Amino acid sequence: MIEPIAAWAPSIMIGFDPFSLIALVAVVLIGLPHGAFDGAVALALGYGKTLKLMLGFILVYIAIAAFVVAFWMIFADIALILFLMISVVHFGIGDSQSGRWLARTTQTIAHGGLVVVGISILHRSEVEPIFVHLVGSETALVWQFLNIASLGLIVVLIMYLAQAFVLPSLRIRFFELVGLALIYYFLPPLVGFALYFCGVHSVRHLRYTWVRLRLQAYGVRTLVLLACLFTVMSWMAGLIIFWQMPTTEALDGAILRIIFIGLAALTVPHMLLVDGIFRRIR
Repeated sequence: MIEPIAAWAPSIMIGFDPFSLIALVAVVLIGLPHGAFDGAVALALGYGKTLKLMLGFILVYIAIAAFVVAFWMIFADIALILFLMISVVHFGIGDSQSGRWLARTTQTIAHGGLVVVGISILHRSEVEPIFVHLVGSETALVWQFLNIASLGLIVVLIMYLAQAFVLPSLRIRFFELVGLALIYYFLPPLVGFALYFCGVHSVRHLRYTWVRLRLQAYGVRTLVLLACLFTVMSWMAGLIIFWQMPTTEALDGAILRIIFIGLAALTVPHMLLVDGIFRRIR
């Protein structure tokens, strides 16, 4: 029998500062809806031709998200590592520019790796309680992965610097990364992540998706309605899970798990749809 997350997660309080709390709210209200255009993307891919196809898409999307949550409940540390890995790829693809394979791969790992691996390594003492709440147990395996990944990230960043020195087209994004690195270093981890997730990744993704959907002559009203529908559905799912948690559960820990495990559950189908299919037909 699979136990609910609240049954095995610690009930200690993390003690967020006000800025970290605001950052979590921003992730939910601003960052999370950036994937709400997935319904419109499905429409553009042909799933909206019939009601049956669209319902099938929604059911598969929900099934994948549910599988991610179930997998996390059973193999939490492995699930967290996999989530960190796919986040590096997803964030990095969104920040990379079109070009040769080596340059784009370097950008993908550098940009995605810095926000995921960089923040974790730079703020290990602050990130550790978050990871403990997310896995509900020992986090040694997660940190082993991050320590190895940080070494690879250093090599990639050196390669990125060399490529930016040779290729002027890479310099703007490289200096963007330098600025973000300073933000990640000086700000609390959740604040740095929220600024990137809401102010860079979400904005860039929404602009990319909006332009390509509008090129296919979809009306603004249709796109907005579908986005609102998916956003409300994700918020309602989070509220239902939060309502089902026992009253003895620490509030900040419960919120952390709902937000980040929810992000993982939504990221997998979102990434399969957008990065796996939609970007390939642009």
